[in-house]
Amino acid sequence: MVWALVLRLCPWAVPLVVLALLDVQISGELQTAGRGWVVLGVVPMAAMALLAQVRPVAGALGAAATLVVSTGVLRAVGAEMLAGLAMTEVAALAIVIVAVVRQVPGVVATGLIGLLLATGVTAAQLRPQYWSLPAGSEPEPWWSVSLSGMAMVVLPVAYGWYLRGRDRQRARASRAAVIAVQQRERLGLARELRDVVTHQVSAMIEQAQAAQERAASDPGAAANALPVIERSGIEALSSMRHLVAALREGEPGEGRTSAPLTRTTDLSADLRAMTSAGSPPVRVTVDLAEPVADEVATSVLRLVQESVTNARRHAAGAREIVASVRTEQGYVRVEVHDDGRVTRTIGRRRRGFGLVGMRERVRLLGGRFTAGRTSGGWRVIADLPLHRAER
Repeated sequence: MVWALVLRLCPWAVPLVVLALLDVQISGELQTAGRGWVVLGVVPMAAMALLAQVRPVAGALGAAATLVVSTGVLRAVGAEMLAGLAMTEVAALAIVIVAVVRQVPGVVATGLIGLLLATGVTAAQLRPQYWSLPAGSEPEPWWSVSLSGMAMVVLPVAYGWYLRGRDRQRARASRAAVIAVQQRERLGLARELRDVVTHQVSAMIEQAQAAQERAASDPGAAANALPVIERSGIEALSSMRHLVAALREGEPGEGRTSAPLTRTTDLSADLRAMTSAGSPPVRVTVDLAEPVADEVATSVLRLVQESVTNARRHAAGAREIVASVRTEQGYVRVEVHDDGRVTRTIGRRRRGFGLVGMRERVRLLGGRFTAGRTSGGWRVIADLPLHRAER
């Protein structure tokens, strides 16, 4: 977070520092009256320009207040400015205008820009100036002053609009990518639930056929099979409702599909088989005090698969990955942790679309999902309900 803020402010801070040093140096060489007071206007304005990158309204109001206060002080002490406003102050005003146009809504931005311009023009006129016209000389033509003033306004506003449009385009692209990942995850979950429903319905048919075949020789066989068929039917109905709910969330999206899973009835063995190959090694612990439904077991495998893949791909220097699956308080908790180093670049990649897909899967199943850095690496935690309430 801190480094991101530093990188965001550096492009503006460097030219402001250079201009501030030039303002101080030129004032010293020209021996202007009260030249030490130039710092009073230069430093706070540069600070307001940087503040505007994060808090544009506060930065704009602070810049206007700084111009008012510094002008009053400079007039009181008789300090001379080279041309009303120092170069740093002019640059700071332009930077604040860019930030306001880029981040603030139209009406508020217009008012703030008008305030900044009015304050800047007033300060330039009221401050004692080092450069003055000799007696009898003609002032610059009005159109020359107007053109330069318009350039100081039009260029920052135009650049602010350009950055505003680019930010909107990036935001749209990011939202579209997130939506595509969510839709892809819904389809993946729907395919897995379809397979679960197919298996459950097939089991019901086989149980019913077996009961019919044995009905002649064992009249109690049908009665014994009914509870099993009922339980399978309830599970199939629940899975079908989850399937319909997942498909209702959105239309199909394009994108890669996850690698197919090989699943048996032994979740513990499936987890160990899936994570056995690759480096760094994965230590799997499974503690299932309650039975896990097929649809939940499939999602558990998928979450572990994605988390382990991300850890092996992004965990710099990791020596071991720990995957834990256990049931507690009506949930099955999936926890994957690695001991790798998380650099800024890796941290940004880890927060990519893989996490979006896992979070969407857990949300569709009514669970909870968290992921992020720890003191010793990266941790993913997902809680999936064992007995989900019907929609």
